[in-house]
Amino acid sequence: MADEFKKLKETGNNFLKIKCKSCGNEQIVYAKIASVVVCNICGATIAKPTGSTLATSGELVEKVKL
Repeated sequence: MADEFKKLKETGNNFLKIKCKSCGNEQIVYAKIASVVVCNICGATIAKPTGSTLATSGELVEKVKL
């Protein structure tokens, strides 16, 4: 699969709302994930861990305060 993942910078210890590139579903994920995150609707990979912060194939919608 040739999905393009881009590493997000300056996310801190925040939760992020990411929009799935495949179906448009918006999902909240932690910025410093330890495993791959898949979309709850279509099952596409939306985020991968990189060691410091996540890399996403989707669009960052906003930083979320919980």
